[in-house]
Amino acid sequence: MSTEKATLGRLYLISIPVFIALIAIGFALVRIQWFEADTLKDRARLADVRPISVEAARGNILSSDGMLLATSMPTYSVHFDPVSVEGKLFEKEVGGLAKGLSEVLAGGRSALQWEALLRRARIEERRYVPIAREVEYGVYQKLKSLPIFKSGKLKGGFITDQTLHRHQPLGGQAARTIGSVREGGSSGLEQAYSEWLSGRNGSRLAQQIGEGTWKPLTDYGELEPEDGYDLVSTIDSRIQDLAHSALLAALQKFEAEHGCAVVMEVKTGAIRAIANLGLNSEGSAYYEKRNYALWESTEPGSTFKLISMMSALEDGRVDTAQKVETGDGVYVIHGAKIKDSNVEYGSGGYGTISLGRAFELSSNTGIAKAIYPAYRSEPAKLVDRWYSLGLNRPLGLSIEGEGLPRIPRPGQSGWSGTTLPWMSFGYELSFTPLQILSVYNAVANDTRMIKPRFAERVEKAGETVERFPTETINASICSEKTRRALHQLLLNAVERGTAENIKQEGYLLAGKTGTCQLNYWKSEGERAYQSSFVGYFPADRPVYSCIVVIQKPNPQIGYYGSVVAAPVFRDIALGMRRYLPLEVEEPRSPQAAPQWASNRVDRGLAELNRNTVPKLVGMRVADALALLENSGYRVSLEGRGGSVRTQWPEPGSPLRPKSSFKLSTQ
Repeated sequence: MSTEKATLGRLYLISIPVFIALIAIGFALVRIQWFEADTLKDRARLADVRPISVEAARGNILSSDGMLLATSMPTYSVHFDPVSVEGKLFEKEVGGLAKGLSEVLAGGRSALQWEALLRRARIEERRYVPIAREVEYGVYQKLKSLPIFKSGKLKGGFITDQTLHRHQPLGGQAARTIGSVREGGSSGLEQAYSEWLSGRNGSRLAQQIGEGTWKPLTDYGELEPEDGYDLVSTIDSRIQDLAHSALLAALQKFEAEHGCAVVMEVKTGAIRAIANLGLNSEGSAYYEKRNYALWESTEPGSTFKLISMMSALEDGRVDTAQKVETGDGVYVIHGAKIKDSNVEYGSGGYGTISLGRAFELSSNTGIAKAIYPAYRSEPAKLVDRWYSLGLNRPLGLSIEGEGLPRIPRPGQSGWSGTTLPWMSFGYELSFTPLQILSVYNAVANDTRMIKPRFAERVEKAGETVERFPTETINASICSEKTRRALHQLLLNAVERGTAENIKQEGYLLAGKTGTCQLNYWKSEGERAYQSSFVGYFPADRPVYSCIVVIQKPNPQIGYYGSVVAAPVFRDIALGMRRYLPLEVEEPRSPQAAPQWASNRVDRGLAELNRNTVPKLVGMRVADALALLENSGYRVSLEGRGGSVRTQWPEPGSPLRPKSSFKLSTQ
């Protein structure tokens, strides 16, 4: 009996704690079910939530005259969460939503197909149904206003992701200098000033709803992204359009492979235009293929004669008045022949002429017969002078990719008995167009050699944050006496020399032609040429320097620098005189000031302000794009450059909010 009592007592002892535990579990279940369910659901939800990056908009790149060169344009990817939509709303409006999707996203599913997809997704409890991928703002707005979607994210299941894409409103002009932003690496101004342009990304929460799939949850809060700063470049959209059009016309006329044209402001080094055009693989059109002006290092040919003359004049080893015997136009050194261009036409040489006249006529024999004897016994003296000027070093530009100059030295591999005389007229060494331009610019700039620059300043909301001043490479490349002699030589080359064909009455141009055989070791029928011209204008008060280099024109049409490249220089100079008054010109009255914007653009802006479609036909494409896009309108463009040929909407019609324009070019 005592044993049974003991056993029963032990059972009581065991059952009481178990009973208490069961009661506690019951209370816990009640508490969880009725009081803590929402909290625990949120915790579970947060366990599958993480922050995702929200891309900051890169800052704009602007021209010096205020036009957009590069900007970030958004596209939107739209998804649908049918589970979050209340049942009555879904049944009432799913048909309207399906019909709207078939209309807005025309060419895809029919209304019946959309409705079937949406209903199936709701049954399967899919939370992130793809609707549209990377649509533009106008389409996004239409989708947002559809039935169900217009109820928003929480009630209407409307989920969007914004992606920013870089857009260049000038339609490819200066594209290689503006550069690009790519995952594998950026280029141009986009890369050089990325630290300013990039901004700071924000974040928002996203919930994992499937393997590798994350649904944005804006209701959980966000860290707003901080957009990048704006960069004001040195490029002037009006000068850029002139340079681009003039270069393109020459490339097409002479069926050339590629070329470049650069306009630099003499006093500041600001690159006001830089066009780099190459032929596409089909041979049907030109586009900004590479930054030839900055990257391509080649033998400069006769444009280097200015540097040879400058060095010899500074050393006192030659004089422009001294006589040189060009003979029949052929000079033989160590068995190799130096020829003047007129030899090819059977007219022989220029006879006995002054060294200055030899420069004006671009006589290879005349230059070589003066420079070679002057330095034959000590060629290092000439090369050392070039090195002392820093011509053997790159300019150190802000944009990456600059080609390296090459100046051989006596004793180095490749130096021979013909190297010195051949260097005197621009062979057996190499430079980029910008490196050559910088020397000519120094002659125009009272001997001061400055670094070409591509950026003026950084801005935030219109306020200047950082300026990029002019940098001096060499305070003086030669004496003032030598500079005056060089200036006269460049002036004479246009007035009575090889570039006489671009001479203008009342508007002085100064510069030098260059015609370089790219493969001079080949027979005549297989040779390719480089045509160039470099100089400055107006010659009596230099404001701009300019270089034009055109590679591999069709020799059957023309290949001399005077024929191919010099007219491009002339057209740019004259175009700037006509359309862009130089700041050194006197105003016509004390109150008058240079009017940069054309009357047509002013009228167009006035019409936009009156909510009327302006007349764009006949307007330069660059002006039309800038006018519309800077006013907030979207533009689709067919064609490249030139002027506007057709437009839609029609001029004079009412201008509706968020209108889109379609333009085609001539």
